[in-house]
Parts: sequence; structure tokens; C-alpha cells
Amino acid sequence: MLNKTAASFAILLFSPLAIYAQQTESSADVDDSSVEVVVVTGVRIGDTLKLGGSQVSQPGVDNSDLLRLFPGGNRNSNGPITGISQYRGLFGAQNNVSINGQAYTSGCPNWMVTPLSSIPRSQTQTVTLHRGLGSVALIEEGLGGSIAMSAREKGFSEHNKWSTFGRVEGGYGSNAGNWGGALYTGIHNPDNWFDVAASSEKGDDYKFAGGTVAATEYDRKQYRLGYGHRFSKAELTLGVVINRTGNSGTPALPMDIVYFDSEQYELGLDVPAGQGEISFKAHTLSVEHVMDNFTLRPIPANMAGMKMPRESLATGDGGGFKLTYARNFAGHDLLLGIDYKKEIHDADISNPMNEVFYITNFNQADRDRTGFFAQVTRPMDRWILEVGLRYNHLNMDSGEVGGNLAMKPVPMMSMTQQDRLDALAKAFNEADRSKTDHQLSGILKASSQRGENIRLNLGIGRKVRSPSYQERYLWLPMEATAGLADGYTYIGDINLKPETSIELTTGVDWSVGSFKLTPEVFYRDVKNYIQGAPSSNMIANKFAMMMSGRAPLQYANVDAELYGLDLGYELKITNSWMLHGNLGYVRGKRTDVKGNLYRIAPLSSFVELMYKHDRYFVSVESLAASKQDKVSAYNNEKATAGWGIASFRGGLSLGGNFDVSLGVENIFDKVFQDHLGGYNRVAGSDVLLRERLYSKGRNYYISLNANW
Repeated sequence: MLNKTAASFAILLFSPLAIYAQQTESSADVDDSSVEVVVVTGVRIGDTLKLGGSQVSQPGVDNSDLLRLFPGGNRNSNGPITGISQYRGLFGAQNNVSINGQAYTSGCPNWMVTPLSSIPRSQTQTVTLHRGLGSVALIEEGLGGSIAMSAREKGFSEHNKWSTFGRVEGGYGSNAGNWGGALYTGIHNPDNWFDVAASSEKGDDYKFAGGTVAATEYDRKQYRLGYGHRFSKAELTLGVVINRTGNSGTPALPMDIVYFDSEQYELGLDVPAGQGEISFKAHTLSVEHVMDNFTLRPIPANMAGMKMPRESLATGDGGGFKLTYARNFAGHDLLLGIDYKKEIHDADISNPMNEVFYITNFNQADRDRTGFFAQVTRPMDRWILEVGLRYNHLNMDSGEVGGNLAMKPVPMMSMTQQDRLDALAKAFNEADRSKTDHQLSGILKASSQRGENIRLNLGIGRKVRSPSYQERYLWLPMEATAGLADGYTYIGDINLKPETSIELTTGVDWSVGSFKLTPEVFYRDVKNYIQGAPSSNMIANKFAMMMSGRAPLQYANVDAELYGLDLGYELKITNSWMLHGNLGYVRGKRTDVKGNLYRIAPLSSFVELMYKHDRYFVSVESLAASKQDKVSAYNNEKATAGWGIASFRGGLSLGGNFDVSLGVENIFDKVFQDHLGGYNRVAGSDVLLRERLYSKGRNYYISLNANW
């Protein structure tokens, strides 16, 4: 078994080079307008290691695919704008994703719009992954990694006069006939800046060599407004973000987006305080979201063949703040902070063909978290140490629920579906729904330069995550599961315990000449891991069987472990040629019983060979994954075969402020199924119902950009 794994590593690492050898010579260039991909070694302290993720501007709607450029990074894909972060086998709410330095929550109970899609790719400035053990200041709650995204911001000018800046771009992709355009512009001087941004993206259903994947169209617009002012020493920033998403498909989920409207307001203040600095950030978020199962897909039917059109209105309000104080004393870096996050969710389901029908899916599902943290970084002999502690106080509650299925009574039936719904609602409403969790997290990281070319990084940490509102308050068998997309209905458990992880990491940063290598191994033991297990609620089981023919799963606490290896590497061959990439493997399984965890990424690799010239660049890359047959039996997860695709990218400066980028993705039109893609839920598609979705086929793209 070990030999097979080692062979797979070698094949994935070096087979892309064979592909490159068959292609035209290639390269890449660094463009300030492209998204900056930053990899920070999680247990490194002080100076950070920056491996250049792809320096070629990548087309795309959101930022989820960029995670594949990170060692250990990946994404679960449920639709074109529904990519969910995965890092070292943990996904969704288990990872901490921040937007402009603040925590973000999806306003959809099924995560149709996710944190990674909250900033369009065209408006993104940086995407940063902190490898391994993220600091307690970075990870407010979660077991996995810290992923930080920031929107474009030019900031203050270095010149005394007012001046303008900006970027405009327009692009087209052939596969889905998608068009996109974006504008970012503003004015600034040394004490003020003001900017505005707007973007629009629209695409049809995408294609693969075997046909078309239905319900993969999308339509999204975003508008941003920002202002910054510099006082004598303090800096103030204000921001407004407006999202307007129209009909957008999520073929791995039971419904699609009809619209998703959100407004977000941001405030930031940095002020010197004695020998330190105080930083304050705050934001509010309001969401209104409608989804249905009949606008972009045929209406599904129940076991009796009766059509079941459904529409859901979900609303969410939230916000939070983070206040920190940082200072250095006697060679020690001290950071103290407090942060707060609040979210309230409602979701109602209706039948547009029957106004009597309704289900209160979530009612005032409230989740409040207040955190206190402290971390100290200090040198000790040849080592640099970081110690961090965090305490979170979390309160959750929910209002009462209910519903009317508008079904006629059935003679001689001892218990109808309405009776079952009423019984489940009664049990939920009579339960003590108010819960309080006390989370205690801590890390110890050590980094040591063991010679001129090698640094050793060690870490141990304890991380905690409390259940989401879906995991606690989903009272009726439904698929509102934050994007699990396994095709099962779930019920929650109010009495779930928080997940608690103990993690060990060991890695090295090794460089010799122009070659850099950063392997890291990790082991994570998780108590009370939250996963679906067979339900023992007979009323819920019967309700689900009558509706879908499948027994539901219930969120439950189990024990699990995740372990593996990932690495990044970079080789500067000449001043013009550069090779870099990553490789990642993770194994996830239960330890209380024999079984595998759900939706774990297989052994995966990314490799890019670049050539750059003064006025142009070309690049050829490979993305590959091995087979995944270590699948979850409880979720009836299907195994997938290995695959690999090659893509070509290039760019040319047209002189002045203009440039053009173009490329071909999936050059050989490879037909493949990504293990992290969901299962098709759309009838009439060229993908069979409940078969794993096929990934996009060959795509030609071009983009024209202007910068000033």
C-alpha cells in the first residue's frame, strides 16, 4: 500500500512535465493587476515565505479555484459561483475565511453563495493561505486553515497632488459563452483616497465532450464604494459592498438561485496608542435570497409522481467587529484582542401552486460569538516561539417552527405526513433550544533556522468549532446542509457538542540556489467531529422515506482523524523560465468505527511552467488528481477515477496602458469527474440524475485590460 501511494506521488509530481514537453514553449509574467496568490507557512514566525502561486492571471467568476494553487488547498464545487473551501480535508465552516480582515458568513442555508464567491475574481487583490496552524488572532473559530481575501484598494498616494487610478477589463469565454466586465477607479492624495468598483458576469450552461451540464448558468453583479482618510497618525476607512445575483444554477443542490441580494457596510480605524497600535474593524451584512426548483430545471416529482414545485425565501442579518492592540517590548511581539460575530437566519419554504403550503425551515436561528485572545512571539536562543490562547463564548437559539403540507387526509392511514411534521415541530418547539458553548483554543509554534538553507517549523494546537445553525436547528428532514450536496436529507441535533481538534505539524523550508521546497506533514485528531449518521428518529425516517424514498441522516458527534502531507516548490531555471507547483495528500477516517470521512480530496497536484519576456508571457500548466476510493459509506459516496488536464495561458502588452490575456483551458477536452464536484440533481441534463457532475471541457478565453 505504501509503495502504491509513493508511486502515485511520483506520477502526479512528474507526469505534468511530460505533458509540458509536448507543448509549445511557455511562460508567465507578473502583472500588478492580477490576483496576488500568497502562501504563508503556518508555523513560520517573523519573516514570511512567499511561494509565487500562479503569476498568470486566471479567468474565473469567484476565487474558489485559486485554492488549488495552494499546498493542501482545494474546493468543493456545487455550481459556477458555489465553491466551498477545502483545506487538508476540512471544508466549509470548519475553515476560517475572512474578507478584508473580517469574518464572513453565507446568507444561504445551503451555501449557494459562499465566502469564496463574496468578492468576484475581477475585484480581488489578494488571496492568502496561512499554512498549517493559523494563529489565534487569525482563526476566530474553526479547525482548519485561515484563508484571507482582500478586495482591490489602491490606498494613499505617495505624491502631494491628487491623481487618478483605475483598471477596466472585459473578457469572453467560449465554453459557456460567458461575458464579464469590471471597472475599478478612484482618486487619491497622501491623506485621502476614494474609489468605486463595479463588475458584471454572465454565462450559460457549460459543456463537456459528452454534452451540456444543465443549470450551470450564472448572472452576478457587484458594486463597491470605499473611502480612506489619514489623520496625523490615524487612518480611517469606510466601505459599502452591494451584491446583486440573478438566476444562477447549483446543479448539485435541490434548488437554484433566483436572486441573492446583499448589502455590506465596513469601517476600519488604526490609531497609535503609546508604544503600540490599536486596530478596529466592524461590519454589518444583510441578505435576502430566493431559490427554487423550477426556474432553471424541470419540476421534480415525489414517489407518487406528483410534481413538487418549491420556493424558499431566506434572509439573514449579521455583523461583527475585531479590536486589537499590538506592541513590541523587550523583543517580544504582543497582540491582544477581542472579536464579536452575530448572525440571525430565517428560511421559509412555499409551493407557488398552493398558497396554503408552507414550512418554517429556520426561524430566528441566532448565533452569537464573543472571543478574547492573546498571542506572544519571542526569540529564544536559535528558536522563535509563538504562543497563543483564545477563549470564545458562544450562544445559540432558535424560534418555534411549523408547517402545513396542504395534503388531503388519507382514509385508514394511522399517521399522515402532516401528522409527522406536526410531531417533529412539537418536539422541537418544546425542547430547550438555547445553547451555550465555551471554546478554548491554543497553539504553540516554533521556528528555527538550522543552517543557511533550511528552516525547521514545528507546531501543536487545539482548535474548537461549535455546530452551525443548520447542524443544531434543522428539525425536518431537508437538504439545507451548508452545501454538503450528498443527496440526503438531514435533521439536526440541538445537543451536539463542539468539535475539538488536536493538531501536530512538522515542516521545513529548504532552499538551495534558485530552488525552494516546503514540505509539511500534519496529523489532526478530532473529538466530536460532526457528520451525518443514520437517524434513529422513526418519525423523521418515515417522513423522509415517504417524500424521497431515502432515510435521512442526522448530524451526530463522532471521532475522526485526518493526516497527510503537502508541499510547495519553486525553481527559477533562468531569468526567463520558472517552474513551480504543489502536491497534497490527505487521509480522513473515523476512529470510533471503521469508515471514511465524506468528500475528502484525493492526492492532487498543480504544476506550472512559465516563460516571461519584456512584453509578453506564455505559460503551460497541469492540474491532476488520483483516484479516490476511500469514500464514506454513510453518505453512499461514489468513488472517482484519476484525471489530469493541461492548460495554456499567455499575455501581451499592447503598449501604453493596455494588455491582452488569452488561453485555452483543458486543451485536450478531457472528460472527467472531479471528486469534489457534487451529484447531478437536475432532470433533463446530459448528466444522469445522481451521477457525479462532469467538469468543464475545453474553454478558449480572452481578456482585454487597461490600467492607469
